[in-house]
Amino acid sequence: MTMEHSPVRAAIGDDRDPASSAEGLASPSGGIEVAGLSKTYRRVVGREISLTAALADVSFSVAPQEFVSVIGPSGCGKSTIMKILAGLLDPTSGSVKVSGRPVEGPGIDRGCVFQSPGLMPWKTVVDNVVLALEFAGVPKRERRRRAKEYVGLVGLDGFERHHPGELSGGMQQRVGIARALAIEPVVLLMDEPFGALDALSRTRMQDELLRIWEQTKKTVLFITHSIEEAVVLSDRVLVMGNGVIAADVPIDLPRPRSRHTLLADPRTLELMRDLERLIGHSGDDRESEA
Repeated sequence: MTMEHSPVRAAIGDDRDPASSAEGLASPSGGIEVAGLSKTYRRVVGREISLTAALADVSFSVAPQEFVSVIGPSGCGKSTIMKILAGLLDPTSGSVKVSGRPVEGPGIDRGCVFQSPGLMPWKTVVDNVVLALEFAGVPKRERRRRAKEYVGLVGLDGFERHHPGELSGGMQQRVGIARALAIEPVVLLMDEPFGALDALSRTRMQDELLRIWEQTKKTVLFITHSIEEAVVLSDRVLVMGNGVIAADVPIDLPRPRSRHTLLADPRTLELMRDLERLIGHSGDDRESEA
């Protein structure tokens, strides 16, 4: 993988100077506004042109420091929203704003965590984080100190000099989270970050993310296929179906949280049943229109 196409560059952008980076780090807000968002994919096969609507007039907002998850059937448009917010994909129409500013490409006001952490295998844990800080324009004298700070935040003290091949899948994903947080974004965009982990690692990472969120209070937009995960982590859950937001469900459960405690709460199970029913209706609608 060349550096130009690395996940680090894709997540934080390529064309900012240190001055603009510092301005992004100091941004005070972190709210997300999505208004009338549509995306149509155009495919040409021979002389035939087909159009596929991935999103249709989607609108929602995320308040500063709010944790919002998006769930729904495969192909409903969840990842398309995430790519547009990350500045990796242009919408067909509509607008997206972070901290009141239009999203016009990748930027260090948004930290991105994907299903694959995309670490550089020849670099150590700390050096993978340092690389993101270098691209973000953080002064050289500051990079290693900040990298170590965020590696410690995600629970990897003692593993700073390890290479990705020496780490478990969950530990690699922690490095990916540290890398995203180290640029000190106001918004954290997470697209199925635990989807490739085994069940035990996934539940441990949910508790880790709850702990990290309590410490950092970042605005988070989190894509997941897991209803349980969405309920455990979120303040609100957006249910998508057929390219639209079908429901906006508040998760009125106390914080701070632990997964074990929440799953013993009957309100958690009730919310999970409600979301399962809503997703089922979304899937039925999609099939009826296919």
